[in-house]
Amino acid sequence: MQRLREYLQVQASEKTLPELISRVREGVDELTAAANAFAEDELERKPPVEEAKEDGWTPLECIKHVIGSNVHVGRELLYVAHTGELPPNEDDTLPGDREALLRLHDEAMASTYAHVEEADPAANLDVKWQHPFFGDLNWREWFLFLRLHAYDHTRQLQAMKESFGE
Repeated sequence: MQRLREYLQVQASEKTLPELISRVREGVDELTAAANAFAEDELERKPPVEEAKEDGWTPLECIKHVIGSNVHVGRELLYVAHTGELPPNEDDTLPGDREALLRLHDEAMASTYAHVEEADPAANLDVKWQHPFFGDLNWREWFLFLRLHAYDHTRQLQAMKESFGE
């Protein structure tokens, strides 16, 4: 975990906002492709235990988790980048089907990219909030985390798809 934290800190501070946006977009695009690789009847199917991680997620549960997290984190990081404060709590109710989830994710990420592009790259970097594994991160680090999160769950979805033998 320490190595990944250092990666987030170094890359987020050294890369320009357009470079960060490109990296995050690449990870999110891969996630979308992995989510779309499942036939409708596979979405609620549990893969063999070794592919599903300890919690035994179905592909749809994995998709819902990563999208819910990305939407929530995107909202937080944009609020901090532009105001220096975390946003008030909001209802994070998500749709239940893949198409609606992916549509929500596309809209949220498009907004995130546009607002990150408009942000002052040096603004509010002293404002940090807790990540459960990586500790306190600033908004730029949280933004790059979206790439790592998408990458992790893309690989998980690809393993699930492969485990279905199709």
